[in-house]
Amino acid sequence: MKHLLGPLTVKGMELRNRLVMPPMATNFASEDGAVTKQSIGYYRERAKGGAALIIVEMSYVHLTGKAFPCMLGVYDDKFLPGLNELAEAIKSYGAGAALQIGHAGRQTRSEISGHRILAPSAIPSRGTAEVPKEMSAGEIVEITHAFGNAALRAKNAGFDAVELHGTHGYLLNQFLSPYTNKRTDIYGGSFENRLRFPLEVIQEVRSKAGEDYPLIFRLCANEYIEGDEAITLDVAKRIAPRLVEAGIDILHITGGMGETRDHVIQPLYYGHGYHVYLAEGIKRVVGSIPVITAGSITDPYMAEKILEDEKADLIAMGRGLIADPMFPNKIKEGKIKEIRRCIRCNECIGRFRRGYRISCSVNPTVGKETHSELRPAKEPRRVLIAGAGPAGMEAARILSLRGHEVTLCEKGDEPGGLLRITTVPGWKKDILALVDWLKTQLEKSSVTVHLNTEVTPEYITKFGPDVLVVATGSTPRKPNIPGIESAITAIDVLEGVAVGDRVVICGGGLVGCEIAWYLAELNKRVTIVEMLDEVAADMETGTRTAILKELREHEADIICNLRMEEIIPGKGILGVDKKLTRREIEGDTVVLAMGFDPNRALFDGKNKSYEVYGIGDAKEPRRIIDAIREADHIARFGI
Repeated sequence: MKHLLGPLTVKGMELRNRLVMPPMATNFASEDGAVTKQSIGYYRERAKGGAALIIVEMSYVHLTGKAFPCMLGVYDDKFLPGLNELAEAIKSYGAGAALQIGHAGRQTRSEISGHRILAPSAIPSRGTAEVPKEMSAGEIVEITHAFGNAALRAKNAGFDAVELHGTHGYLLNQFLSPYTNKRTDIYGGSFENRLRFPLEVIQEVRSKAGEDYPLIFRLCANEYIEGDEAITLDVAKRIAPRLVEAGIDILHITGGMGETRDHVIQPLYYGHGYHVYLAEGIKRVVGSIPVITAGSITDPYMAEKILEDEKADLIAMGRGLIADPMFPNKIKEGKIKEIRRCIRCNECIGRFRRGYRISCSVNPTVGKETHSELRPAKEPRRVLIAGAGPAGMEAARILSLRGHEVTLCEKGDEPGGLLRITTVPGWKKDILALVDWLKTQLEKSSVTVHLNTEVTPEYITKFGPDVLVVATGSTPRKPNIPGIESAITAIDVLEGVAVGDRVVICGGGLVGCEIAWYLAELNKRVTIVEMLDEVAADMETGTRTAILKELREHEADIICNLRMEEIIPGKGILGVDKKLTRREIEGDTVVLAMGFDPNRALFDGKNKSYEVYGIGDAKEPRRIIDAIREADHIARFGI
C-alpha cells in the first residue's frame, strides 16, 4: 500500500496519506446551523482513524442557500466558536481539516431556508412544484461576496483549506450546466458565460482567504442527464483547466445531480470505483494538480491500484469511513481483514433524505461517538444466543467484549442467516462483507460458536443460561388463500427451487423487485403484482431509481393496486383491483414476496429462570440496520 499510505503536501497543507473523507451531509448540526457536540464527536473519530484530510460537509454561505433543516452554517461570525472547536478536534489527531462551502440554489425549498429559492434560471428541480427566482445581477454579486466571506471565516476558524461545492446540482454546478442555466445575460448562454459566476467566486475567495490558502473545487464531471444540454466528461475537461487557472489547488471529481441522485451516491447494484474514469479523464488535462476521485471505493486494494495507475492522486472514501472510521489505520497496521466494510445499502443517505440524522447499518455507533465506549459488565453472565444471523452475531460480539460468557448457536451449517441467501444475485455481494467481518470478529473473541445446533426448550434447560437472546430470524409470509400450497417464496427461488418461464411475483417491495430482476436476468418473463399504488415504496430513493431502471430494461411487467385473492396452480393468480374488478394474471410459477413473520417459538410466555431478549427479525422483521442497532443496544445496555 505504498501509494495509498504515501504523504502529499499541497500549499503547505501536509497530508499523511492519500485517503480523504469527502463532505457528506449528516443533519448533526443544530437547526440554526451551529456545530454540535455530536458533529465534533463524529468528525473527531474519523480523524482519529487515520484519514489524511477530513472535508466537513457543505456549510451554507447565505441564508437563501440552506439545503436541509440541520445544516452547518458559515454565513455569520456567530458560527466561528463552534467551527473552531470542530477544526481543532479534527487536527488534534493529525488530519487536515477542510470545510466545504456552498449554496443550494434550486435544490432546496423555501420552507427550509425561509427565503425565496434562488437559481440561475427559473427551472424547478424535477419532482417539485416550487419555481426558483432567476437571480438578478445584484443577487449574484451578493452571493459571490458571501462565498468569499465564508471562506475567510473558515480560515479564521482554523480550517486548513476550503472546498467549493460545484457538483451534485448545487448553485455553482447550476451555473456551469446548460441543463439548469438558460440565462441570456453575461452569466448564461455560452460556455464562457456559464463559467463566469464560478470563476468570480474563486476570485473573491482568493481575495479574502489569500493566495497561499489551499482551495479545492468539487467538480461534476458528468451529470448523467440524457441529451446534449448537460455537463459531460468532455465538457468537464474544458471546465477543469479554467478552474485551475483561476487558482484552484485540488480538483475533487464526482458526478450526478438532483435528478440523477442514483449516480451521486451509488447503490450496491452499481459497480465499484464508479467515478474513477471521470477523475482519470480530468487528470489528463490538468497536469500536476492533485485530483481526488470518488464513487463506491470500499476496497483498499482497488484504491491502491487507482493511485498506482495514476488515475488520481487522492481517494475519497465516504461511506467507507462512516462504516469504519479506523479504515486508514487498519491498512497501516496490516489489519485489512478487520476493516468493517460499507455494504452500500444507503441507509445513511436514506435516513438523511427522510429528515433524520444519519446512521449506518453496519456501524451502530455513528452519531453516538461521544458515548459509545464499551463498559465492562458489572457481573459477567452466562448468555445463550439462538441464531447466528447479523443480530445474533453482533450481540455475541459486544457481549463478549464486555466480559460475558457467550455461546452462539446456529441451526444451519454457517452463520449469516438470510443475509447469505440474499447475496445469490451477483449485484448483492457487498452484503457478504458484513457477514465476513462479523465472523472474523467472533473468531477473535471468546464466543463459543456451535453450528448445526438448534436451540430448543430442551437445549435451553440443559444449558442453563442466565440470559437467553432470541435471534432466530423470520420466515417468509404465506397468506391463507386458496392455492397457496402451490406457491413458492422468494427465499425458495434464491435457494434454487425451479421456476417456470412465466413468473408472477406477489409483492412489489424491495424483496419482490430484487427477485423480479434476478429472474429477469435468467430470461424469465416476470410480472410484479402489488396491492399499493407503487412498487419499491420501501426503498431509499436513489436505490429505488436504480432498480426501477433495471426492471424497465428487463421488460418486467408491473401491476399495482391489485390484491391477490387466489392462486391457480400452474396458471397464475386471481386478484381484485380498487374497483372490485377481478383479474387473472397468467404465470407458470407464483413467487411470494409478501413480507416475513418472526420466528418466536422460544417465546412461550411461561415463567423462566432466566432473562429473555428478542432481537432482529425474531422480534419484528425489518432491515439490517434495525437488527444491528437493536443487538448493539441490548448487548451494551440491557444485559
